[in-house]
Parts: sequence; structure tokens; C-alpha cells
Amino acid sequence: MKKMVFVVLFLLISNGQVEKVSAEDTFEVNEHQELSIRQAIELAFPPALKWNEDAQLLQAINIDLDKPGKSIGSNGKRKHWNISFGVPDTNKYFLVTIHDGKIDMVNDLTGEGTSPYPKKEFVLMKDIKYDSPELLKKALKVGGIYPGKDWAKGFNFMLRKDTERNINLLLVIGWNSDQTNMEAAGFNASTGEYIKPN
Repeated sequence: MKKMVFVVLFLLISNGQVEKVSAEDTFEVNEHQELSIRQAIELAFPPALKWNEDAQLLQAINIDLDKPGKSIGSNGKRKHWNISFGVPDTNKYFLVTIHDGKIDMVNDLTGEGTSPYPKKEFVLMKDIKYDSPELLKKALKVGGIYPGKDWAKGFNFMLRKDTERNINLLLVIGWNSDQTNMEAAGFNASTGEYIKPN
């Protein structure tokens, strides 16, 4: 969990080449401006492909910008996302930031001297068969996960490749019942199977 928190904080404060995206570059979203993890990835893919035609998905994670409330993420959707892309076997890295259900910024964060991203770290869209709303329902049936109240509010979602198990891991992240420890339920995004997170 500490590594995940570090990644989220890093993505929020990273600097790099920032480009505002105009309204005509965005897709239509629902009236509540909430997106499932798959919808957020689909929204972010066109600017990534414009950046590099070989771009592939590295990770998707929601951002904790919502004001405290009871229903944050309870439908498996969030308003704010960071979607990371790269080019396999290179150090090229691209971040699409979504605020209020629309693309807000795109950042080329390619760093000189950073290690290349191996092909095994990427998630292919065709392999994402399950989305965050349905996997949240499964996580609640597994039990032990409650929405966060003050920090990491509501239910949070993250998709990445678990290279040790070679699966596309979708995490539903919340808290224990007394809000003292973060808890997560993991699922294979290709099969929907419950996977105990490492």
C-alpha cells in the first residue's frame, strides 16, 4: 500500500511538459462526470496515441480530489483519474489527467536515463473484460472493505499489470471498518476472479 500511495503522490506533484487540452479534444461524459476505470482509459487513449502511435497502457488510478461525502466511488466510478502510458522497451512515459470527467492535462514525463518499461508491464485494452462497477460489487461481497472518510475518500480503483502473476490486476481500495488501515480486494480484470493483493 505504501508503494501505491507514493505512486499517487508522485503523479500528483510530477513536473514535466504540460499541455492543456481544449474542450473539442474531449469525449462526452454523463451528467455526473463520473467515469468507470475502463471509461477513463478509453477517454485517455486518443491523446496518448497522438503523443506516440505505439503507446500502451501502464496504469490507471483515480485521484483523491473529491470533497468528503457518502457516495464517492460507491457506483464504481470517479471524477478524477491519472492514466499512465508508455512505449514498451523504451523510457517514454505519458500521463493523462482527468478532472471532473474530462481530460484536463497531458504530460510527457519521459525522463532522461530512466530504465525502459518492459513489454510485460503493459495492460492491453482487449484483455480488460471487467470494469470497476461490477468488481466493486464483488469486492463488497468478499467483505472487509469500507469507504474512506477523510483521506483516500470513498472507494478507489487502480488497474496495473501484476508481473509476478502475469495478470491485469484491478484493485478496489477502501478501509477497514474503523478507518485505521487501508484494505484492498484484487481481481483479474480479464476473468473477474478474486486475487488476494500482495
